[in-house]
Amino acid sequence: MVSATIDHLVATTVLIVAFTLSMGLFSQIMQNALLYQFHMHLATKCSDTLDNILLSFGDMPGVFGLGDYNLEPYTLDPMLVMKLLSESGPLIEFPPGSGIKYSNITVGLGGYLLVPVSECIDYETAQELLGLKGLYGFRLSLHPLVNVTFSEKQEAPDGTSLSFKVSVTGFSSPIEDANVTCNLLYVIGVNNEIPNVRKCNQPLSKKTDANGEAYFTFSRNNDQYLNVSLGYVVIASVKFANFHCVGYTYKNARTSAGHVIPFIESMRNGSLLLVHPYPVRITDNMASLHYNATYYAINDELNLDDGRVLSVGLVNYASGRRGKFFNRTQIPSECLGGPGILVVFCYKDDTNEYGVAIMPWMVQSLSFSVEFGGNPSGWEWVATDVRHVLIGGVPYTAKLALWSLMGYQVTRYGW
Repeated sequence: MVSATIDHLVATTVLIVAFTLSMGLFSQIMQNALLYQFHMHLATKCSDTLDNILLSFGDMPGVFGLGDYNLEPYTLDPMLVMKLLSESGPLIEFPPGSGIKYSNITVGLGGYLLVPVSECIDYETAQELLGLKGLYGFRLSLHPLVNVTFSEKQEAPDGTSLSFKVSVTGFSSPIEDANVTCNLLYVIGVNNEIPNVRKCNQPLSKKTDANGEAYFTFSRNNDQYLNVSLGYVVIASVKFANFHCVGYTYKNARTSAGHVIPFIESMRNGSLLLVHPYPVRITDNMASLHYNATYYAINDELNLDDGRVLSVGLVNYASGRRGKFFNRTQIPSECLGGPGILVVFCYKDDTNEYGVAIMPWMVQSLSFSVEFGGNPSGWEWVATDVRHVLIGGVPYTAKLALWSLMGYQVTRYGW
């Protein structure tokens, strides 16, 4: 009798344990199934949102989109891309204390694209127009598909030659047989304290080898006035398979007082500010800088046209000195609808120091990258999707990260 009771208790205990384990397993299966459904929904939402952004036309009221109405799908409008409020760098206020702020796309020393926030699309507005406000966060990244880098730069002691290597890669793999055309812009001295800038008469063109590399040498054979010892900019335009990309390098990006910084005051009319670096907190030196701001339009063959001098002058921040701490100029109205590059060479007062800043008009002119939206770091489930797009003929990778603001988090995501 006792044995039967014990057997019954053991059987009951085993049944209870088995039932508990099965319920726990069933609950875990159900939870995993629900999470799987949620993840699938989030991935689908991410894909749909990315297509909405890339295929919708942002020049229509109540729509957030980057598509170019006049071109093929997945071809973006360069002006709309410029209007994205950048997360690449912190906002810059200018003039200090004015409350006027600028979206800051900065690529390395000497490269600037500063656009007034008042003309930009901000993250919250984009969320609302996409129907995501309060439900989802997102981050849109636009990066050139092809990278152009410079190395092995050498110049003759007297400045009469400049040699360098250009490497062209895509997805970290070399691109063979790409046509690379290099234009050289350089300072040949000062004229009434203003830098005298020259474009080398003959651009150099070569094709990349199996390693995606091409070697170039500018010398007096290309230009009888060549002297790159004071300062220069090389702009490399790369063409392959009907695609295009751009890279650049320079010498003497800053003087001890910095360099003149270009701001886009208005995208509507192309007005620009040429600013002393001191109020932007790039330098603590208030010395005068004499500058030459020249604009190079990019033609239909995606090469640089001859330069147009927009402004020459002086900026400084010291009281009692001649000049102002910024001057205004403007991109010619006939150039506003196409890409171009502004190059600002400067000369520090009473020294032999030269600097340069460079700014694209439209991001593809120098293959600048753009980051727009929230920060996915720290969210525990983030879906991503990518598309390949064209911006002004330059191939870009468009990546969207999307996450729920309502919970259902599973695994840590690092940006």
